[in-house]
Amino acid sequence: MAYIYAFIKEFLSLTWEVLPYFLGGAAFGAALDVYLKPEFALKHLRGGWLSMVKAAVLGMIMPGCSCATMPMAEGLRRKGADLGTVTSFLLASPLASPQTLVLTWALLGWKFAAARTLAGLIGGVTIGALFLRLERAPGLLDIPAAQPAKKCCSGCGCSSAAESEEPKKFWPVFIDILKELGKYFALGMAIASALIVLMPADLMARYIGSSGPLAYLAATLAGVPLYVCEGEEIPLTLSLMKLGLGPGPAFAFLLGSVGTCIPTMIMSQRLIGRRGLLIYAVFWLLFALAAGLLFGFIEASPR
Repeated sequence: MAYIYAFIKEFLSLTWEVLPYFLGGAAFGAALDVYLKPEFALKHLRGGWLSMVKAAVLGMIMPGCSCATMPMAEGLRRKGADLGTVTSFLLASPLASPQTLVLTWALLGWKFAAARTLAGLIGGVTIGALFLRLERAPGLLDIPAAQPAKKCCSGCGCSSAAESEEPKKFWPVFIDILKELGKYFALGMAIASALIVLMPADLMARYIGSSGPLAYLAATLAGVPLYVCEGEEIPLTLSLMKLGLGPGPAFAFLLGSVGTCIPTMIMSQRLIGRRGLLIYAVFWLLFALAAGLLFGFIEASPR
């Protein structure tokens, strides 16, 4: 009974603290969805370094997870965009969105939010440059033929309804975002609260340490099998920090869990092939680890 009471108290406390930011992020995402015209942005994405930067930024600010941006990525490919541009756009989308950045700021602080934004941009452009080079080397990638775009995937918080030709309105879009993201928001809060209540407070320090080499490696790899979508990773990261995980490993976990999101990986194979998917997975794990080490070094540096 004591555990149930502690769980409810922790859940309500976390939810009350973050709810205003969640609503604000949903409102910002709805405004972007209504007023940002993808056709205007996509016509500037054809190829080259500048195109990859634009694609990464667009992927980060477009509302919705990678399931929602996959049709746009495939549309880019069919219009002749190089693989670097398409990959930058597609793989930056789960790393930073209006909703997740606001939630990251609310739960983990502005440093985590700023670092996540920077990591999304640098990671998207870097992996885009890598795939641009691989695409120009014959025989290295097994890129599949273009397939009809799918509107959505199951279980990732994006609507499966066909897009309406009628102009979008703010309040219906806002309500849809709340409906779709609310379940993931609540689930993330519930898991985080359960971890905080049920796991021993000294678990991290006893078995892997706060910020040692094992902590970085374990935190990076721990995110791989997790199915996270639309901000679930943020309360999970908070719970790990409350259990004693240092900021650097926590940031590595944050990036690793979203960068290797299972729906993203499965759908990316349709564009970059199996070999490309393996290269992406290895790249992102190494990038998450390096970004966590850098973030931890900056946090530990004397002011």
